[in-house]
Formats: sequence, structure tokens, C-alpha cells
Amino acid sequence: SPHEREMTAYHEAGHLIAVYLLHPTNDVFKASIVSRRHSLGVVYSQPREELFTDSKEKLLADIKVSLAGYVTEKMRFGTTSDGVAADFRSLMKTAHDMVWKYGMSDSGLVGDYTVIPEYQLSERLKQDLNAETEKIFKSCLKEVEDLLQREKALLERFVRELMAKDELEYDEIDAIFKEYGKFQAKSA
Repeated sequence: SPHEREMTAYHEAGHLIAVYLLHPTNDVFKASIVSRRHSLGVVYSQPREELFTDSKEKLLADIKVSLAGYVTEKMRFGTTSDGVAADFRSLMKTAHDMVWKYGMSDSGLVGDYTVIPEYQLSERLKQDLNAETEKIFKSCLKEVEDLLQREKALLERFVRELMAKDELEYDEIDAIFKEYGKFQAKSA
């Protein structure tokens, strides 16, 4: 439907802006609102160089990119769709692993707690680990909300372009960002 198509354009434009402006290792090379398999739209990105490990900054950027579709749907329509399910699955796993597996919380909780049977972990420790996971999620959400509010004109431009053309290639995407005086995030 026209409403669904517009919602998809906002969702994908949010991802597009987050990758370009926030991601330290990835380039966005295509955005599409052409329905494919189980997806109504997609933003394709790829690493600028071959990496074998992920830094905390890269993982946080992955979370922010995943949140951007949700944020733009809420901003524009005051609600969201089930199109955020895969994004949420990905970002929640990443935030969980950062704290529970990789010691990437700010609380000093270091270690891979996933190797310990859960019944052997105290309720207090699980609460602390979950609180740190939630802290990452909320911090990323706030940063994405602030970014997309600040870049509302750019967001609207990408939505118009996607609605008119269905797909945007890297050169078109890059030209629009440069027209607005925006440049890609730098490698961390």
C-alpha cells in the first residue's frame, strides 16, 4: 500500500543516514524500497576494509544503525511496524554479547558470563549484566533520536528520493550528503 511504501522509505532512510554519519567502518552502497523476499526494503553496507575483529565502537555503530529504522518510523508516524523485528533481534544480541561475552560495559564486569551455566550466576549478577545491556541500548537510542531530529531535512530528502526512484546507488547517496555538507564517519 502507499502507506506501507512510505513507512518503508522512512525506515530505510533512517538506516542510510545512521550508516553514513555514524558507522566508523562501513560504507552504504545502496538503498532500496523494492520488496525482496521477506523484506520491504534494505540498505546495503559493506566494510571499507577487511576486518577480522569488531571494536566496541563498531558494535555500538551496528546497534545505532539497527535502531535508526525504528526511530524514523516513530518520528514520522508515532508508531512502528513489525519491520523492526530483525533489527531488534540483531541489536539486542549485539548489546547482550558486548556485556555478557566481551567485557564491553562501563561497570567493570569483565568476562564471558555465557560459559557459566545460568543457574550458577547470582540473580544480582544477572541484574547487573542486564542493566549494563539496557544502558548500552538506551544510550544508542538517545544518540540516534538526537541525530535524526537534527537531520530531519536530510531524512525527508532521502525519503523523497526513495519514493521517486525506489533505489539509490552510492554516488547518488554520497552526492546528497555532500549537498547538505555531510561527510562519512571516520574509521575508529
